[in-house]
Amino acid sequence: MSQESNGDHDDDVRWSQVEDAFFVGSHRGNFVGYIDQTSDGTFRKFDEMSQPRGEARTLERSMTCLNDLYFATAPAGDDR
Repeated sequence: MSQESNGDHDDDVRWSQVEDAFFVGSHRGNFVGYIDQTSDGTFRKFDEMSQPRGEARTLERSMTCLNDLYFATAPAGDDR
């Protein structure tokens, strides 16, 4: 399963379900982050450095959050 979310940069980030309840995002071959769904249905988000970035109730919200964070933290001159 692959999916794109609904934020400003959604067309650029590709999200893939690599295992049950585990999703990985990439942009032009670069790691964006991952999302792990807990047994209670909550989605835990982790950034490109595998640092926890909170929880969300929906997969789409988690994807949008990590997409936005990825582009907001781009170094100067990086054309992510």
